[in-house]
Amino acid sequence: MNFSIIVFSFIFIFNFSILNAKEVTKQMISDYFKDPTFQDLWFGIYDENNIRYGWININEFKENNYWVQVNQFEMKYLEVVEDDESLLENEITYYYKIKEYFDYNYPHSLKKIEFELLNNNDKESFEATINNGIAKVTTNNNGKTNKLEFKNVDIRFDDLLKLELLLNHYDDWEIGEIVNYKSYDMNSFEVSEEKDILESIETKFYSSVKVPVYKFTTETSDTRSGFTSYFSVNSGKPMEYVDTYETTLLENKETAQNISFGGASNASQTVTVDQILEDNENIKRLVLEIDGEYEKGFYVGDRQNVYSKDGKKYLELDFDFYDDPPANEKDIEKNLKATTLYPSNDEYFINLAKGIIGDVEDPWDQVQLLLNYVDIFITNDYTANPNSVYDIIESKLGDCTEHALLFNTLARAAGIPSRELSGIINYEENKFALHAWNEVVIDGYWYPVDPTWNYIIPPLTHIKFDLMEFVPATYNFKVVEIEYY
Repeated sequence: MNFSIIVFSFIFIFNFSILNAKEVTKQMISDYFKDPTFQDLWFGIYDENNIRYGWININEFKENNYWVQVNQFEMKYLEVVEDDESLLENEITYYYKIKEYFDYNYPHSLKKIEFELLNNNDKESFEATINNGIAKVTTNNNGKTNKLEFKNVDIRFDDLLKLELLLNHYDDWEIGEIVNYKSYDMNSFEVSEEKDILESIETKFYSSVKVPVYKFTTETSDTRSGFTSYFSVNSGKPMEYVDTYETTLLENKETAQNISFGGASNASQTVTVDQILEDNENIKRLVLEIDGEYEKGFYVGDRQNVYSKDGKKYLELDFDFYDDPPANEKDIEKNLKATTLYPSNDEYFINLAKGIIGDVEDPWDQVQLLLNYVDIFITNDYTANPNSVYDIIESKLGDCTEHALLFNTLARAAGIPSRELSGIINYEENKFALHAWNEVVIDGYWYPVDPTWNYIIPPLTHIKFDLMEFVPATYNFKVVEIEYY
């Protein structure tokens, strides 16, 4: 799976909220600047095996006419992939630095962003300036530059950090209070509406010390997946963040920086079936009992349904389920957009897409040509880990993530709305594993395609998650019903 999905979702766990009943005043912001919450805080990042494999440092301060928040992040990620009963391991070291500049004067608008990523010998960065709601971005991928422009980017300091501002001022919080706030995506600069809910006020132990905490649950949105956060009742500081794959704890610097290689791996996300699924390309209908822990996350719609019966949960797959999902104008505009992740405005990718498609006008034929190209161009390599689509072009190596990334960029460059999906596929007899593929808009409807396996109609055993959702492998499947063409 694309690690950037996990990383970028974590970057924004510090950006919170607006509460209807509790409002921030100018004086509260002024007081906060004198005693900010994120003043050189260090966090250790732990995987499901309790290995500390990363750290985050957050600091904020005044610099000239700006209020600056700096996030630094290092991770030693051990990529483990199961391939023909062999485990392939690859050690990857990531370092991120994000520096956000807010106007020190009211209304404290976000004015500038500096981003830097180091992955072994690869370097990726961008600089963005924001004026009058327009973000102008210059990206640099190992010397290859590109310029992007995004509209309707209007973010203020109290849009993002309002929960911290309110926690510093109010102490009359009640269970069930809803916090509505804003966030933004660093790839597309899309501003999203978010929601936190105060789930409980409880006591937890941190370093053997009992600490009263507020527990907030953050719902999944258009730009990030949900997670849980704990804030100290006494100080308002964040103590812990918990998402699908990891736990992040407030620690001292020395402890947080003592990291080892770890993290959630593809191998640990394998789901088994109680019987071998033969000829999965010709399966017309499949009903699977979800045997184990499952709460939510599987997509319900085209080809898929989840239901409960007699205390058991089932995943029902059928090509005749539902109508093809329509794409509205917002979907089309969003998934045609060039972003820092998908630089489809770059003349290189525009010309490459034109060369692949040629004079072909039928959209299905255009998609098939792009699928053929990506399938042939990228040599499968589970240990390759390119930072960007530019790196993919140079190395010609990758797994499903790289196939989906290159296809998405080329499709958008060709004027075909496209987005990435994540889910699980039946890759080997009785096993499912994490996978990434795509959906495209043709004649106003979304259709799945898979550039890794060159499927213009993927098998029914491509089981997708809801957008921005991840379903941890805390379950297995039992076949209840299977029908072939």
